[in-house]
Amino acid sequence: MAFYTVLRPPPAAGGHGEEIEQARLIPESFSWGAFLLTGLWLLGKRLWLMTLLFALAVAGLIYLRSRFGLHPSALSLIYWSSALFLGVEGNDLVVRKLLRKGWRVADVVEARSLPEAERRYFERALAGKAAPPRAEPAAPAPMVRPSGSLPIIGLFPEARGR
Repeated sequence: MAFYTVLRPPPAAGGHGEEIEQARLIPESFSWGAFLLTGLWLLGKRLWLMTLLFALAVAGLIYLRSRFGLHPSALSLIYWSSALFLGVEGNDLVVRKLLRKGWRVADVVEARSLPEAERRYFERALAGKAAPPRAEPAAPAPMVRPSGSLPIIGLFPEARGR
């Protein structure tokens, strides 16, 4: 089973129903397109900054080869390592881009395929049972030591013994 992150667009005049229809489901899995067609995949997903960084990295590799005579196998290893990184993290880069544009995480769906994930999400969303967005964890409460006590070393917050 695969997991899909469901993102809703920023609030618009269309209302809640329109947001549900425009939701995007992005798989949380390895992206073969990003692995095999790195630069083209980045351009297709409109990840402009990552495309620029990738182009600069490729230009740097070409410079290293011409200037220092770097072995082609080393260049290949560097290139395929970056392609592997994009394959693993590519879909997460798309999610982060949408979150910066104001999209909101609406749900996380587990399904075997994209059509099944869409069906499960729409059933839950239209029934009003979509999972609420993930909240940031609250900061832990600060520890209060008894006044006049020595600092405590160990796992127990009390200065008293057993």
